[in-house]
Order: sequence, then C-alpha cells, then structure tokens
Amino acid sequence: MGNRMLALSSAFLYALLTDRVLLVDFDPSMRGLFCEPFHNSTWLLPQEFTFMDRVKSREFKEVFSLGNLLKNQNQNQNQKLADVTSLLQLDLSTEYNDYDKLFYRDETQELVKNVPWLVLKSNQYFLPYLFLLPCFRTELDQLFPDKEIVFHHLARYLFNPSNQAWGRITRFYDAYLARAEQRIGLQIRVLDPENYPPSFILPHILRCIQDESRILPRLQRNEATTSRIGTSKAVFIASLFTEFYSELKDMYWEETASVAVYRASHERNQESYSNSHNMNALVDIYLLSMCDFLVTTQVSTFGYVAFGLAGVSPWFLKDPRDYERNPSEPACHRAVSPEPCFQFHPTDYDPIAALHRGAAGPAPVIMYCEDAIWGFKLANMMSF
Repeated sequence: MGNRMLALSSAFLYALLTDRVLLVDFDPSMRGLFCEPFHNSTWLLPQEFTFMDRVKSREFKEVFSLGNLLKNQNQNQNQKLADVTSLLQLDLSTEYNDYDKLFYRDETQELVKNVPWLVLKSNQYFLPYLFLLPCFRTELDQLFPDKEIVFHHLARYLFNPSNQAWGRITRFYDAYLARAEQRIGLQIRVLDPENYPPSFILPHILRCIQDESRILPRLQRNEATTSRIGTSKAVFIASLFTEFYSELKDMYWEETASVAVYRASHERNQESYSNSHNMNALVDIYLLSMCDFLVTTQVSTFGYVAFGLAGVSPWFLKDPRDYERNPSEPACHRAVSPEPCFQFHPTDYDPIAALHRGAAGPAPVIMYCEDAIWGFKLANMMSF
C-alpha cells in the first residue's frame, strides 16, 4: 500500500514537470480507496481498457522498454525516440536494470520528451532524483522552496480517502483520539518473526518511547496514584501483530488513567492484493498521520506515507539485529524531516560523495537516509 502511494506521487510530479496527463491503472485491490483529485475528471483508466493486459506482458517490455531500446539502438544518440516509437515503457521498479536507470539522465529526458505515451511502472519513491536533473531543477526549486515537505504537499493533494475510508477514519478518531491532549502513533513492522518475535522487539520499543524520546512515561509498579496525574495521551498502534497492542494496553491500563492504547485493524498477515486489507491499511495510515508524535519501523514504506502525510519527523526504531549486536546502543533515533527515502536509486553516481569531493554539480538538496544509509532523501541545504 505504502509503496504504491509513494510511486504514484513521484509519477504525478514527473507528469507535471513534463506536461503530461496522468492516468492510473489501479488493480481491483486499490479501487474505491481514494476520491478523484481532479474536479469533474478522472485519473483512472477505464476497466474495459484492455490495452493494459498487453502492457503487462513480457513481449511488450521487450519491444517498448526504454532500457531495451537504449541498450540495442544503433541510431544516432541525438535522434529523438519519438521518431522511432510513439510508446515507451519506463521501468523504475526495484527490479530495474542498469539500462532502465538511464532514465535518470538529462540526455535521456531530452530523448523521451516528445514520445506521446509513456507507461511508467514503479513501486518506489523515485522523486528525489528528479531534483538532481538540471532539466527539472529550476522548476522544482520554484515549486518546492522547502525540500523537506515535498511529499507532504503532494500527498495531501493527491490522496483523498473515499467516503467509505474517510467515514471509518473520522469515526475512530472522534471516538478514541480526538479528546486526547497528545496523540502518539506507533507503526511496528516485524520482518523476521521467527528470529525476532514481538517479545524480543517490545522491550526496545519501550526503551525508545519511555527513555529516549520520552514520549510516554516510564511506569513504576505500585505507583498508580502518582502516575494518574498528567497529560492525557492516546497511543494508536498499527501493526500486523496484536501482541504490541495487548502488552501496552495491559501495562498502562494497570498503572495509569492518563494513557490509553488503541488499534483500528486486526490483521495478522499482509495481503497486498486484497481490497479489504488495503482499506484497513489506508485507515491505519491516516490515523497515524493525525498523531503528534510518530515512532515507526525503519525502511517501511507504510511508515513513510504516514509521517509524510503528517508532516512530522518520526523516531525510527532500529533493526532488531542491531539490538542483538549492540544492546546498549539507543533503541531509536529521530529523523531530520518527514521526507521518505529513495532506497533503490542508481548507484553509478553518488551525488553526496561527489559534493564532499568538491565536484561541481547541482546544489546539495539530498542527504543519506537516516534509516537506510544506502538511500537518498530530499533535504534543505542547512541539513548537511
């Protein structure tokens, strides 16, 4: 769910920069989740538009893939691809190859700018790299003087929950979160439950929220009367594993009346192509985005969308393997901004390393991600 929203926001900005109309092919698992972002129009391809069946075939990619054409072309590099084809497929997914990555070059953008139809396939937030292309940089600087809330603005514009989703979001918020003086969101992903089950992760979460970020009070047994005095806090938990909700709810129920713990969904397994599962995920994402403080699992696209919508810099929980290797190290760390990370970027050019070497290039608008040091994220120059 999260990676689709990140990719769609990137595709929208690319369409805006290249004067294109954005049409979206939502599979059945995504239909009915969002309202149209454009008045009296639609961004959806008709369900009867059978051409998309052809687009998804291997044969289509072999013929129309930008990467394949760049790999195989024997023509003059200055010749426009529009002279050869009126349709191109851009593969910007995590599985793309080195030729597909040539998309991120100024000369490639010059080649494709007159191709009328581009079919873009992506599951990642490739938007930060657009800021490194000189052909787009001037316009992007005008659109987004603050580089650390680019996704926040795009997502708030694009992703309007459907009436069904918004009804569920507002009913839950009004019933459980609205009256709290502070709202704390916990988004916890368990990637390896066999080796690092919730029982292993929970103590480190408590260390993060009680000792390091001090978002919640550390409770002492038999001091319930004292701990009842304080700010009313509501904790909202989004996780496939119910153990986190149960443990925290029982802990604070016994010790204090000033902290209440809630959850909205009860999933156990991720089902990315289930419409009901994605509806629950969207509700969780928006409820997290309504919180004042967020603690999220690092490298989680679900978390990226939540704190991006909120415009809140999150606390990143460390990888459980780090807890095992360095148990005395902090359990979490604060991000400098709510911008998501572009994790699978082209690796043939590292603009940050080039900047440190003093190489000429675009102004420094990206930094290494706090949660994925191999990735890039947008940043204001003062963040370097």
